[in-house]
Amino acid sequence: MSTGTSPTSSTFLRPNTGSSSTSMKPSPLSNSIAASNAEASGSTSRQDNEIPNVENHTSMTIHPPDYDAFDALLHSVYLHTQSSNWFDTSAVGGTGVCIRVPGDGQSQAHYRVFPYNDTTLLPFHENVSKMGSGVVIAVKVRGASVHAVVSRVRDMEAENGVAITSIPLTPDTCIQILPSLANLPNDAERDQRAAFIMEDASLVMWSSKEGVEDIIDLKNDLDEKLIKYVWRTRGKPKRTGGVQPPVSVYLPNGLDSSPRSNPDSRATSIVDFSDRVQHTPPPEYLPSAPFGMEGVDRSAAEDWIYGEKPEVALNLATATETKETAPPDATVPPPPKKKAGFFGWWRLNKEDRAKEGDKKEKRKHVLLGPLYAGIGAGLSLYFVTAGIATLIEEWALDGDASRFALVVVLPIIFCVSLFFCLQLIGNISLIFGPVSQYHENSVYYSAVKPAPNPEVDRNLPHITIQLPVYKESLELTIGPSIMSIKQAMQTYARQGGSSAIFVCDDGLQLLSEADRQERTEFYATHNIGWVARPKHDGKEGGFKRPGKFKKASNMNYALTLSMKLERHLAKLIEEREERLRNAEDVEGVRDESDEDGECLEDKAMNLAIEEVYEENGKRWKAWACNGKSLRIGEIILIIDADTIVPEDCFRDAAREMAASEELAIIQHESDVMQVAHHYFENGITHFTRRINKCISYGCANGEVAPFVGHNAFLRWSAVQDASFIDENDVNYIGSCALMKEQADPSTFEPPPPERKMWSESNVSEDFDLALRLLLKGYTLRWATYSNGGFKEGVSLTIVDELARWQKYAYGCDEIIFNPLIHWWRKGPISKQLSGFMMSKAPVHYKIGMSSYMFSYYGIAAATVGSVLNYLLLGLAPNLDRFYLKSFEILLACVVVFPGIGNLGFTLLEYRLGHRSVGGAAWENLRWLPFFVFFFGGLSIHLSTAILAHLFSYDMTWGSTGKEVEKSTFWIEVPRIIKNFKLPFVICFLVIFMMIIFTTNAIPFEWQIAGWNWALIIPLSLNIGCHIGLPIVLNPWLMKFSY
Repeated sequence: MSTGTSPTSSTFLRPNTGSSSTSMKPSPLSNSIAASNAEASGSTSRQDNEIPNVENHTSMTIHPPDYDAFDALLHSVYLHTQSSNWFDTSAVGGTGVCIRVPGDGQSQAHYRVFPYNDTTLLPFHENVSKMGSGVVIAVKVRGASVHAVVSRVRDMEAENGVAITSIPLTPDTCIQILPSLANLPNDAERDQRAAFIMEDASLVMWSSKEGVEDIIDLKNDLDEKLIKYVWRTRGKPKRTGGVQPPVSVYLPNGLDSSPRSNPDSRATSIVDFSDRVQHTPPPEYLPSAPFGMEGVDRSAAEDWIYGEKPEVALNLATATETKETAPPDATVPPPPKKKAGFFGWWRLNKEDRAKEGDKKEKRKHVLLGPLYAGIGAGLSLYFVTAGIATLIEEWALDGDASRFALVVVLPIIFCVSLFFCLQLIGNISLIFGPVSQYHENSVYYSAVKPAPNPEVDRNLPHITIQLPVYKESLELTIGPSIMSIKQAMQTYARQGGSSAIFVCDDGLQLLSEADRQERTEFYATHNIGWVARPKHDGKEGGFKRPGKFKKASNMNYALTLSMKLERHLAKLIEEREERLRNAEDVEGVRDESDEDGECLEDKAMNLAIEEVYEENGKRWKAWACNGKSLRIGEIILIIDADTIVPEDCFRDAAREMAASEELAIIQHESDVMQVAHHYFENGITHFTRRINKCISYGCANGEVAPFVGHNAFLRWSAVQDASFIDENDVNYIGSCALMKEQADPSTFEPPPPERKMWSESNVSEDFDLALRLLLKGYTLRWATYSNGGFKEGVSLTIVDELARWQKYAYGCDEIIFNPLIHWWRKGPISKQLSGFMMSKAPVHYKIGMSSYMFSYYGIAAATVGSVLNYLLLGLAPNLDRFYLKSFEILLACVVVFPGIGNLGFTLLEYRLGHRSVGGAAWENLRWLPFFVFFFGGLSIHLSTAILAHLFSYDMTWGSTGKEVEKSTFWIEVPRIIKNFKLPFVICFLVIFMMIIFTTNAIPFEWQIAGWNWALIIPLSLNIGCHIGLPIVLNPWLMKFSY
């Protein structure tokens, strides 16, 4: 038996152009096979150049000089993947390799197949070509293990009368089953990268990566899992001794009796062996196991339950034996617990952290967070009452009641001191508070991944990965992120789920033609759906991209198009079903495609684009592609362009969402993906990890989980439930006005506005969505069981980091205050804040969020407060004791933040078992100078953002830089002057003022002496940090690279 030409022979059979010295290398499976002299290969044996049952076949010889790199890849992959191919394939279809050959500008991309002369590979070649550019290389194999699995599937189908659509080789690897190769283009789950073909008992594998390593590794991995599966599920042999099996064993017939013979009437399921107690012997021609396994026991396979670890299933027989031989009353005592010692409550043991899987216990409410929040709010209230007590004491002494006017500042003192007090209590809890809750699940916190749930695992939901992008580099930023996502999608597909990438591309219509072509080809190669809205036009009547930060409006636009697609798709499906009911066009009508061959989803997408185009008066047209991937699944994973995700995270999210119906968001703790590795990025990396660790600790204590806008799983139904109608949608208002002009005003009725998922009027759109979900009764949860598998990029320059902080400060001011211009009509306090405070949200959540928002005001007020303190204490003859001096505030901040803060976080890492005391202390202390300059120089920048909102100044932010841009001293100096012009002007004016007040230019009684260090140190430190911030924290400048 032979499968055709051996890849190791000296002469390969390929089509030749006859007398031409240069071969065009067309595929022999195309319709344009050139005729040649049959005697050219007459010296070759029949096994090498003849193919039975193929009429009018002409073998041709091509010489080695005509081979190219793609032939070398074909031969190499064939050699490494067809070692177990010992079946006679002449009657059912050959095995081989198919590779995509890209176009060269003069010719289009096409697929080349090997062995060249095997025309039985025509269906394989044709259907792999239809799968599109997402398949770079594909392999079709047949072997003992593949045949054994397919035979077992046929046994199961014959026994149960149910068509099986996938088979779990391991609990984490589920491979789809297709009736024939013709089902590959439309029915195959691409991310599984493999499919069993029932028609010819073969296995097809494919890869989207160029080269041979990926497909060979895939083949070897599946080979190992296949043989383990075959051995684990082995049955009784169909022959005994060494009798040669008949040909029918290799090539079984009688498929008409299988449930697959009538695909329209079959039920579908995934293989589950948990309910198999009695087994009906399959027909004699169907082998149930590899040959030669005589006398084996199948009890282990019968008891194996889908979802268990393979090691457990393999040892079931041994475990059963042990149970039978053990005495009836024998019990296995639980392992003794190791005594924790006197300090067991203070530091966790390693055994406490070794939990595996959530045992589905009812999640409890942890009340430590509410307790700490209450103590902190009480301490802040104490400071307020202490000020009132001071005023009363002074009034009792001098009887001057005018000082009680200072009471009006008490609410400000309470708000600003709230963050300070909560941090003080929180830092003390890091040292003395319990920490065991850090490794336990609770209502707002997940430390342990959910336990396997067979019911959920058999019906995994579709997951959409939503990725908003702008002008980031495809090669350096978007590409690596998508490759990481594709690995997770493959894992999820192997587990039995489906997923798709949905890119909201806000930069596609702004890029050059070459960059645009590169992106769209990349999206097509990886089966990515994308939507690109028109570019912003500031002119009257032009398309507007609303919002200070365009991410929310970008995602809203894409989601609106997706929802329109769903409505059109429902109509198309209804029309198709109507045609089927009327028995019209029954033949040729497919489940996924229209009669013209266009995918129904793509047709619905085009109808949705036309609908949007008509609504805006045919002025702006959206760009979109791949309608199947634009459909939103039950769960959305929202990520940023610079994100890495763990390979196995989708199924855990599906299990957790299924276990908690009220859960709307699972926000994963993120580690940092570093790209530059200079000291500024390293410092921000340390700060980001520290903040995330503190958030994890707070959520473990019972605080409501935050939603940071990326690396989070969202329940789509919950997001829709919390949607709203934006009354200030400028594009909708403009479109309605235009349609009204073109129609009869008396009969015109505007179309209903689309509901928005994300707030376009808020910079902090993530907080707005989280608040709306909480008010709807949903729960948010912070998860740490990914163990840093989710990674995000951080700011690479001080300019980007300051822009991020300004955006947060602007967003907080949006939530708290209305712009000054609206105060006379709406009042100073925003409707969003008043609604939040009056809502049913937990009280401790209101305290925590308030302290966070007011902290930006505390930082912003540092410069103004230092200047006022300098002038008041230096010029006023006396001050009320109610006044708190800047130096006292400075000392308190130094004690709480760098002092107790670093001590508490060092001991927390030690108590959790994450680091040693020395290592944690050094890591925290070595970044202390970095943060002195950073936080000391934030004040003026946050003040400008807050004032910009109050005075309705137009301030916008783009996406932060995600690629490393090398710079020099002479490039950075002009950038610093441009970006920090305002802080420098303010700082040098203050320095000039301080110098003038120490000289004789000022009358003696108004002079502020230089020895008055209590006045000078706070202001000097503040001004010095502002000047040093863009210099000291600029790695390219401090390298002095000219």
